[in-house]
Amino acid sequence: MTKLKSWHLDRRTFLRGAGGLALGLPFLEAMQVQASVTDAAELPKRVACFFFPNGVALPPANSEFHSDWHWFPQGTGVDYTLNKSTESFERHRSEMTILSGLSHPSGRHMAGHGVSDVFLTAGPVDANSYQNTISMDQVIADKLGRDTRIPSLTLSTGGGVGTTGRTHTLSFTKTGQPIPAENNIRRCFNMLFGNDNPGIHDARQQLLLKKSMLDSILADSKSLKTRLNARDRSRLEDYLSSMREYERRIQRMENWLDKPKAEVDEASISVDATSANMEDYVRAFYDLIFHAFQTDTTRVVTHMLGIEGGGSKSDHFPEALGLRPHHALSHRKGSDFADWGRWDQFMNENFAYFLDRLASAQEGDGSVLDRSLIMYGCSTSKTHLARNYPLILAGGSEFGLRHGQYRQFDENEVRLADMFVSMMNAVGVETDRFGDSTGNLNEIFAA
Repeated sequence: MTKLKSWHLDRRTFLRGAGGLALGLPFLEAMQVQASVTDAAELPKRVACFFFPNGVALPPANSEFHSDWHWFPQGTGVDYTLNKSTESFERHRSEMTILSGLSHPSGRHMAGHGVSDVFLTAGPVDANSYQNTISMDQVIADKLGRDTRIPSLTLSTGGGVGTTGRTHTLSFTKTGQPIPAENNIRRCFNMLFGNDNPGIHDARQQLLLKKSMLDSILADSKSLKTRLNARDRSRLEDYLSSMREYERRIQRMENWLDKPKAEVDEASISVDATSANMEDYVRAFYDLIFHAFQTDTTRVVTHMLGIEGGGSKSDHFPEALGLRPHHALSHRKGSDFADWGRWDQFMNENFAYFLDRLASAQEGDGSVLDRSLIMYGCSTSKTHLARNYPLILAGGSEFGLRHGQYRQFDENEVRLADMFVSMMNAVGVETDRFGDSTGNLNEIFAA
């Protein structure tokens, strides 16, 4: 190993001030130089999954709007052409792959508003039954999240969990229960980087109290099981599983009490942005996730950029640009294809901005983007049609991804869960199956 210079800093270096106050430093160049002379395997691997609702503008080939606003490119392979809605991706052409033809077979038979529920689970959910399964991000977080303050970060513009068949979150537990998503930028910033938490002693006492309550619940459950029928025992076991997970979370929180949070300037994020000022709100989420990745506060993020169907706050976001609500746009044709395309353009520009930030942040011999696997897309293409998902896979060059192409697949031969298998293996979560997968899509991952 190359000998470190006197100005190299350890990634866990703290600033200590009066009274012993310690502040965690952001990821500085002095740390990056150190990282570049160490084994690349020591650098973090990250995954982020972004979902947007209601499909994309896909005017037919004979439409005057086709060449400008059809979301999928013209051409195929490396010889593809972007249009007005996707032109912001041109600068990231070598760092991303556009995909079509992938979907979840079970999702093809669901009601259009509910397909987001299975976007990351590929669960056996259909129009007649609902029993979801664990989401891909949570399988990955079980391994990648062990060394970070926040094992995984679940975000959405809707917040909470929503309702069955129309959830406000992409993340689901081992028992298929939705994980509440955060939608308040300031609250999330404080959780990740803020210093307004109670004192360490008070926090430790609160955790000890919660642990005591959990111990009592788990002890009582042993005698309760003997008095329940099989169905109730199954329900109780699901509940106890969530309690055990909560117990593990408490243990993790206790382990991190004495470690200061990373220092991020509040002014670098519009922390008070809300859905009322939509443009700042959308951008603030991307800034928040960038800092969470760069400081290694978390390595797994999901973000639901909008909720399927009409009536939600996110449905009215396009009105800030002088457009109809999103759901209404997705149900109209003709001249509305141009308006719908302009909304696609806005969303794509913000995603490209996020890629800009990751690509410009140096880490080791590359960038944060090089060690981040980013999926961006929707579980419908045309209005409520749960096939041919519009998808982008970006980053991960350090994991062997080959980018710069528009890849078209046959849904009768491959499915989205096959790509999930390859994504998981690429970041070191070894598996040969996930959800309803029947294989993998290693062809887009092999160097």
